[in-house]
Amino acid sequence: MPKITPARPDAHPPHADSDSEFGTGSCLPCYEAGFFTLAADPAGRLCLIHGALSAAQNAAATPGPQSPPSVPSPSPRRSRPPRGRAAREPAPPDRPPGRPRTDRHAAAHRMARAMGYGRRRAAVRVAGPGYTPHPGWRHLIAPGWRVLVDQAEALAVIDALVDEQDWRADKRAAWSAILRQLVYAMDWDTGLVAALTAQRLAAAGGRAPRTVSRVTAWARDIGLIVVVEHAASAEFLGTDHGRTPTYALVINTPLPPDPAPTDPCPDSEQSAQLRMVVDESGDPTESLVENKPLNGRRLEPGTPAEQNWPLYRVPQSAPERTAAAQRLLGRLGLDRDGVSRVPLWRTRALLRPWWDAGACPAGLLWAIDHHPDHPDHQRGDALRGTRDPLRVLGHRLRSWRGRLTELPANLTGFRGDYVTAQAQRIAATAGPAATAPATREPTAAQLAAVTAVTEHLAQLRQRRRSTTPPSLA
Repeated sequence: MPKITPARPDAHPPHADSDSEFGTGSCLPCYEAGFFTLAADPAGRLCLIHGALSAAQNAAATPGPQSPPSVPSPSPRRSRPPRGRAAREPAPPDRPPGRPRTDRHAAAHRMARAMGYGRRRAAVRVAGPGYTPHPGWRHLIAPGWRVLVDQAEALAVIDALVDEQDWRADKRAAWSAILRQLVYAMDWDTGLVAALTAQRLAAAGGRAPRTVSRVTAWARDIGLIVVVEHAASAEFLGTDHGRTPTYALVINTPLPPDPAPTDPCPDSEQSAQLRMVVDESGDPTESLVENKPLNGRRLEPGTPAEQNWPLYRVPQSAPERTAAAQRLLGRLGLDRDGVSRVPLWRTRALLRPWWDAGACPAGLLWAIDHHPDHPDHQRGDALRGTRDPLRVLGHRLRSWRGRLTELPANLTGFRGDYVTAQAQRIAATAGPAATAPATREPTAAQLAAVTAVTEHLAQLRQRRRSTTPPSLA
């Protein structure tokens, strides 16, 4: 059997009077717990905390009033003031429940942040040393219109437009001087007119500042001026001075087409927008690259999309689908003044299956507002306070998958140009008597009066052109 070795005796046996030997000058309760805390009582055996506890116990055990021990109390802990919900007073029990927070508040805050960001950017541009136009001002020029950069051409356009108006001589001279002052302030590179106040324009024409508003309104109506950036006060921008309106003089005459580049490869039939010609492998040279994607040019579609797409026509090609998507966004209020709140490429991707299924914009508009299981119930506004309008539209249309035949019969889409076909059918069935409305023949006196007025106006124009000084011609 194994033997159990007896344990060795303790090298440090406990002492009977360890308190008096090792705890002299220290608090005995703290010393027993393993802490060396200096004693504070006259007997030298208790610290401040244990002395206060002992005095409290003695006062509770001894009846009669006793004075508290003269022991300094610890400093109170500083607490910070409550914040957030802790600082609010509790609502009374009879108070009705508050209105739950909706996405409309978040949309309002998001819009306010976007407006503040745009205002700060505008303030930086106004406070800068030189004038910098808005980076997206060219998007405000409609397709087919060209910005006038040459001052001689702009003066000729103004003279032609003013000459067509049958105004008095004083009005003609004043308004022409105001418009010419706009031309004199044009930028040589962009053609924009900036930093031109209404007082300067009024002084150029010898009229009141309110006449300048009438002149600019008339020029905007006839298509001569486009306001690419409106005026803003110094208080609104938070700058030392405000911002004057920025104008662009335009004309509905496109630039002459560039000469077609010679193709070094006669058998090549691909587009010049997709062909890159370089001298050798490596970085392309500046002279031989035909398309530079980073300089602002884009690949334009071969067939431009129609701006006013019929609501009951089913699109079939890519340009038609783009036009139908734009028409749908316009009816939903998401395409205001040509600037859409949603990306167009996402809209085309969302609506492509519905166009292929035979839906038309009118049918989709009705499907967004109704559910196939409850066609008589109006679902309400789908875009009120939404963060992602396309996601909401996709959710509304999801229930109509495979059920487009349940749409009302008057919302059925037509393939092809049904507007022209309907007009041709009406013209064929109506007959020649109905197609030509009965008109009253003018009398000889009316024809003579019209001829006399036309000749008189022509003589006035010819007299104005002959008496115009060479400096204003």
